[in-house]
Amino acid sequence: MGRSIINGLAALAAAGLHAPLYAQPIDEAAIEVQGDRALSQDEIIRGQRHLYLNPLPFSTAPRFYDPICIAVAGLADGQNELVAERIRANIRTAGIALADAGCKPNALVSANRRPGSVINALRIRDPQLFNRESEKAIRRQLAVGEAAISWGETTLRANDGMLFGERSTASLNPAFAMPVYLGALPSRLRAPLFRTKVNAIVFYDLDQLEDVSIDQLGDHATLHLLGDPQDPADPEAAGVPSILSLFVDGPRKAPPEMTSLDRAYLRGLYQMKSSDWAWRLTASMLASYENPTAVNGSDHGNREGALNPS
Repeated sequence: MGRSIINGLAALAAAGLHAPLYAQPIDEAAIEVQGDRALSQDEIIRGQRHLYLNPLPFSTAPRFYDPICIAVAGLADGQNELVAERIRANIRTAGIALADAGCKPNALVSANRRPGSVINALRIRDPQLFNRESEKAIRRQLAVGEAAISWGETTLRANDGMLFGERSTASLNPAFAMPVYLGALPSRLRAPLFRTKVNAIVFYDLDQLEDVSIDQLGDHATLHLLGDPQDPADPEAAGVPSILSLFVDGPRKAPPEMTSLDRAYLRGLYQMKSSDWAWRLTASMLASYENPTAVNGSDHGNREGALNPS
């Protein structure tokens, strides 16, 4: 399923450079429930623009095409598995393929009191997990004290023809060159190449998880692992309910779980075909919002065992 996060990455994150890792007690009763609400088409489009990254029209929206294998590390008292299972449930709900038991993780969530130190250690140990674009995002997130530091690696694949080399020149490693593509000419209707996620990583600052529930953390992580939120997202400008407001509004005011908008974005993204240009994302998201139980003809993979969207 492509290159997975290397063995021992979750262990490195959990070790935390010998720092004790204990999640703040999560009290579900302390969360002030904020109800979801129906949104107009204009609100959905505005929400997408301010919450989620909008790729160039004639590019493809990056996402996982290989089955997803989740690992969660750094929480206490069995909460790692609770958060992991929440993320898996979200994956099934969106009709996305999960990897089999015993898989190698390609999507990691880690909580640590010193995320910057762990990321620095990871950079030395596994430099292939970083590139110029991710380094810029990590520096910005750490500098402003973000509760969540997220990044990932993507690679190009071919819908038609052949692709030699799989990384772009954004890689810090000069041994990887610009991919060479031999195949069909570009089309306004069909993308010859598509960008797939190879891995995705989210580090949380434990000191900022007080009062955050299992569902909130799992849903917030889901969107960062599987989707492509704006960096930073702007919930105030979006003006619509979203779990991406978790660390902006605080866990007591933020929604208790992913909203209908968040789920429509995730379903819309993963119902697109690898040959769909990114300009189709808005229409796919709108269609998913209007009919959340519909499953389009995506080529993502096996959809058996999907839960009914909430």
